[in-house]
Amino acid sequence: MKVIYPVLVEQAVEELAEGEDVTLDYKAQVYRALIKDKIIDEFGLPTKYALKQGYVESITEEPYLEWDEFLDIYPIFKKCEKSEFERIDGFWEVTTDLQKKLMSESYQSTLTNIEKAQIQEFLTGRQETI
Repeated sequence: MKVIYPVLVEQAVEELAEGEDVTLDYKAQVYRALIKDKIIDEFGLPTKYALKQGYVESITEEPYLEWDEFLDIYPIFKKCEKSEFERIDGFWEVTTDLQKKLMSESYQSTLTNIEKAQIQEFLTGRQETI
């Protein structure tokens, strides 16, 4: 069974595991602990408490970001060519070919959990537009 955890959970797991192998049980424990400590809600979103305390920084993809600002939000795309993106209605969108590549098993197998989560977060709510 494949479980996709929110970006904040993946970041916490990677930080806490310090390069050790991570099991699904361990990720589930981290997820539950983050909820218990009021860092994230059950959907993996940061709580007001976590934002206020500075545990989590809120980054929102705004329209008309410059390319470098976009890469600050989604550093995974530093591995891609800018020509594989187009700004549509103020937001950077990927070509259909790149979207298929990003979701392919062979490409996904080369990524860290945080990189996978960044791609998932980027693609959530987006459609094949180019």
